[in-house]
Amino acid sequence: MAKRAPTPQPIGERLRLKRVETLGKGLREMARALDIAPAHLTDIESGRRSPSEELMLRMATAYQVPEHELRSAFSKPDAIVHEIASESPTSSEKVPQLLRSVRGLSAEQYDRLIQQARKLPREKGASGT
Repeated sequence: MAKRAPTPQPIGERLRLKRVETLGKGLREMARALDIAPAHLTDIESGRRSPSEELMLRMATAYQVPEHELRSAFSKPDAIVHEIASESPTSSEKVPQLLRSVRGLSAEQYDRLIQQARKLPREKGASGT
């Protein structure tokens, strides 16, 4: 029988464990550091709530967790994604196509793709923009 991959631990549980076991902070102490009510933090750590953009950034610092990990876990992409995808009709069409086509790339593949994109000419009035 094939072994199943372990189910990833929910972000709220990971944050709670980090707060307690690594940072040694109680719920009220961390809530105070984040400038939120303890009940709000309980809801986030239990998975009943998702933090706002501003709170997520404070959490990254307070929990000493990379921002990109929180963005991924809470399904909150950086605002630049929305901005770029909305800046023109061409972008609105092409950005989702591009993102679908790169789904599943490794970090190294993303780096190579980014390098290639930086080499593309950025001419004003280029086709479709």
